[in-house]
Order: sequence, then C-alpha cells, then structure tokens
Amino acid sequence: MRFDVMPVATEKQIIEIEKAANHVWHNYYKDIFSPEQIEYMLEKYQSTEALKRQMSEGYIYYMLLSDGKLAGYMCLLPQSDHIYLARLYIKAEYRRQGLAKKAISHMDALASKEDLGFTHIKKIRLRVERANSFAINVYEHLGFYKVREEDRDIGGGFVCKDYIMERKTKKV
Repeated sequence: MRFDVMPVATEKQIIEIEKAANHVWHNYYKDIFSPEQIEYMLEKYQSTEALKRQMSEGYIYYMLLSDGKLAGYMCLLPQSDHIYLARLYIKAEYRRQGLAKKAISHMDALASKEDLGFTHIKKIRLRVERANSFAINVYEHLGFYKVREEDRDIGGGFVCKDYIMERKTKKV
C-alpha cells in the first residue's frame, strides 16, 4: 500500500473533501450525534463554502491517498507554538491500516522542515468529542494525552463536549 499526502488546492479537490466528509460523518458519527447535529456540523464546517473560507483563514487541507485513492483527509492550522489538527478523518474501509499514524508522521515531518517555516512548532493539539472512544484510543496510541475537557457551543442549539489532546512533535 502506497500512502501519499496531497495538499488540497483546486475546486475539484475541495468538492472531493466535502463528499468524503458527508460519507465519513454520516457513517461514523451516527452513534455520537443526532442526524440534525451531523447535518448542521457538515454545513458549518465541511461544506464547499466552509472549506474555502477556512482555507482563506490559513487552514491547510490535505487529501490522504492510499494507492492513489482518497482514503481520508486532514486539516491543519499552524499556530504560534503548535499545529492545531482540526480534522483527521479516514474512510471506514481504510481504517486500521496505519493511515492515522502516517498522517501524524507527515505532521512531524512538516515541523522538521526548515523551508516551510514550521520548525518552531513543538506540539500537535486537537479536539476530540469525549464520547468518541475509538478516536481517543487511536490518538492515545499515537502518543497524545488529554490536557483538559472543554464544552463548546457551536451554534444551532448544539454543544460539543471535547477533550483537548496534545502530543510533542517528533523531529524527523
């Protein structure tokens, strides 16, 4: 299996990410969020318009490819002392194949490259829904640890109950 990470740059790629988000979120979050909350969050965070807005604000989306096929995606936002991992989603048929580990390794590589200007980055931070035990286990296996709990009103009458997790970057 060949794994590649490709920056999202075109309208076609943005639409592919939106379609992948719809597939993954409806499949994965059905036992965590109501259908109404899933639809609200997809529109707010993963619609074509939302993706374009986020990218204009400095978020960097990447397609995760397995043997040339879209297996998932991730979204990063460089901060002053950390990279915020805003999204890391793997399609169901590609889970448990080490793709999350490879995606995190890609982030470590970004933090090691002088020419990208990320060498000041010392850690990766993310949010994960406290009811999402599968993702929490994956992140803990990858070296992340819980920093704190945070409840966040996302609008529409919905609240996300998250753990904030971190991990130090590993220089590659």
